[in-house]
Amino acid sequence: MSTFVLVHGAFRGGWAWRRVRPRLIAAGHDVYAPTLDGDAAGLATWVDQVVRLLESEDLLDVVLVGHSQGGVVVREVALRVPGRLRRMVYLDAAVPDPGERAVDVAPAPPDDALLPPRDTLIPPRPLSAGGDLDEATTAWLNERLVPTPFAPSLDRASTDEPTVPASYVFFADTPAAYPSETTRARLDARGTPYDVLDGGHDGPLTRPDVVADLLLRSAAPRLVVGAPIHPATPTRGTP
Repeated sequence: MSTFVLVHGAFRGGWAWRRVRPRLIAAGHDVYAPTLDGDAAGLATWVDQVVRLLESEDLLDVVLVGHSQGGVVVREVALRVPGRLRRMVYLDAAVPDPGERAVDVAPAPPDDALLPPRDTLIPPRPLSAGGDLDEATTAWLNERLVPTPFAPSLDRASTDEPTVPASYVFFADTPAAYPSETTRARLDARGTPYDVLDGGHDGPLTRPDVVADLLLRSAAPRLVVGAPIHPATPTRGTP
């Protein structure tokens, strides 16, 4: 049995893993999907929250997964408690370089003079159906999207690199302007291997079979990074 800790991205909550969790549990694994504090005063608030979960539940040999902005969080968690982790999975994630802020993981460098104040709550933009995101799932998502605090995006990542083994996974249809695409371009430049799954950015809801399969492979003793992934038919209908 393995233990998975699934960290969601901006504007979402632990509910974003609703279709993945039962697949991992059915395979005999333990799964935690915390909802990050919506009033976080900084990145440390989220990192502390996940670290507390790992410590209070005495979780060991964990596969720690960060989707989208969750990638910023799990990077720091891996530096804090590496002994509790088996592997990290960056899932279509923003992954800052040492000393970078989340806002720096963008297609173009941000103009700090134009950034909103630190205490800003960024409202979510309603999603539109398209690609593998069907009408029912879109409506379900839009009912649950919440504002996300801006402060964590202004805090710099640690200057150290995590030593926990990491896998990188991206979705083929994620828009080019998303921070995860900046991460992907950097990996290309560095020759770092990664997997690509069919589907859009909300793959944990639209491609749960594929995501669960990838995570189960990540929990295997010998993960073959960059091995081909066989896409599954997206799940349709209300979660």
